Amino acid sequence: MPMNCIEGAARRPGRFVSLRTKLILLISLIIIAVCSGLSWYFIQQQAKLMKTALINAGILLAKNLAYNSRHLLIIEDREGLEQLIDGVLEAEDVAYVVFTGLEGEQLAAKRKGQVYPPADFVTAVLNAASRTPIVTPFTAHGQGTPPLRSTHEGVGVFFVPADVEALDDVAVPVLRRSQARQPVTPFSFDAPTPASPDIAYGVVQVGMTRANMQAALNAIVKTAILITVLIILFGIALTVILARRIITPLKNLAGVANRIAEGDLTASAAPTTHDEVGQLTESFNRMTASLSERDRAISRAYQQLEQLAQTLERRVQERTGELEHANARLQELDMLKSAFVSTVSHELRTPMTSIKGYVDNMQDGLAGALTEKQGYYLERVRYHVERLTRMINDLLDLATIEAGKVKLRVGDVRVRTLVTEVAESFQRMAQEKGVVLRTDCSADLPVVRGDQDKLQQVLTNLVQNAIKFAPAGGEVRVESRLGDGGAVQISVSDTGRGIPPHELDRVFDRFYRGESAPTEERGSGLGLPIAKNLVELHGGRIWVESTPGQGSRFFFTVPTADSPAR
Repeated sequence: MPMNCIEGAARRPGRFVSLRTKLILLISLIIIAVCSGLSWYFIQQQAKLMKTALINAGILLAKNLAYNSRHLLIIEDREGLEQLIDGVLEAEDVAYVVFTGLEGEQLAAKRKGQVYPPADFVTAVLNAASRTPIVTPFTAHGQGTPPLRSTHEGVGVFFVPADVEALDDVAVPVLRRSQARQPVTPFSFDAPTPASPDIAYGVVQVGMTRANMQAALNAIVKTAILITVLIILFGIALTVILARRIITPLKNLAGVANRIAEGDLTASAAPTTHDEVGQLTESFNRMTASLSERDRAISRAYQQLEQLAQTLERRVQERTGELEHANARLQELDMLKSAFVSTVSHELRTPMTSIKGYVDNMQDGLAGALTEKQGYYLERVRYHVERLTRMINDLLDLATIEAGKVKLRVGDVRVRTLVTEVAESFQRMAQEKGVVLRTDCSADLPVVRGDQDKLQQVLTNLVQNAIKFAPAGGEVRVESRLGDGGAVQISVSDTGRGIPPHELDRVFDRFYRGESAPTEERGSGLGLPIAKNLVELHGGRIWVESTPGQGSRFFFTVPTADSPAR
């Protein structure tokens, strides 16, 4: 994506929600959640306590009535029972009191409102015949509507409608105590007499209305809601003030930052608080002052750089002119050198040919018979003449190659034939030195494209060097095979002293002669550079591998006739 598109996307206005709004909303939600949760928990606890107190009061009243009404139930004294009921009904939360006989008949009952408990409550208590009070919540919906047993034991709904009354029926059976069982005397074999079960005379039901509790609870709810709302409003107000105290300096800092981003490094913000925000403002002002100072410094620096650049440009132009002049001079000297080498080589070739001819004539006896000593001297002269001739030929070849005047006469070359001819030409030289010269060529080598004479010159140079550096009794091997990339690979190896690792990268340099080789074995230092240039002209490459003390192996490749043109 282009840079201007990225900047446009970064500056494109979107839905912006200020940090102040986010802070107020976050803290307000926390305050609302905490206050609401605490208020709800407080109301639930109060409701639970109030209900527990109401039920405990009903149980206490029912138990007292059960205890005080035992004899009245036995004799079915209805007036006495009603007097007991009148005393209990004076309690504010008692809605009704009912005495039921053993057969389920209602002996005495009074109520404050229009609600009596369902008849099936008594049946369950009589069947249980337990001393434990049974509490049954139920509701009555309006006058004339039969009560309904509640299906839950919850506290109830706040702000209950006017025509709905919630009650808790507390039922306690009136029991006659059973006779205690006879104690077992020591050493008695009689089984103990079991105690007879308790006998119920009737049931006492006390109805505890939740109306007063509900009214008190509703009042608590209203108060709790009011207090919660006030606390929430107070908390939100404090949040707004705190947010303003925090955000206002930050907004000022943002405005100053925008001015600095637009390039006004003189902008600053005055600290308004003595807290972290104030410290941030002071640090921001120090940063702005530092940026302004740095901007001014970058501006003694740009001027100096501009002056330095102008000075360097002038000097570069001067040096460029000097280098161009020196380069032209070097090219001229190189041309003079090439011309000198060519001229001297040609001039030396003629007398060297004449000398070689005279020496050959004298060795053939055309000038008379030679003594043994004369023959030895003439042989040495002939050897050095041939050496000088080879050096002159190498100089001419190198000068021709570097001048780009070498023209390859490309044709089909059979590698097996090339290797055989070169090896046969050096068999006598190898035998005279006591070196075994072997060849190993694959029979199915493809035809290569190249200059027969130039490839023969490369291989001749490598074989001649190998024989020269191989010791007496050693071996020189010429091998050829199909290499990678559709090229024929030819190698020449010897069993000589090898080449030190630090000399491997320099053996193909002009005029380089190995430092480790004996003086009498060092050549002109031109054979390998010439071979390298000729191989590269054919589109191949040449390299060497050597292990000191084990010999060397030179490789070069030549593309086959089917290889793509380079």
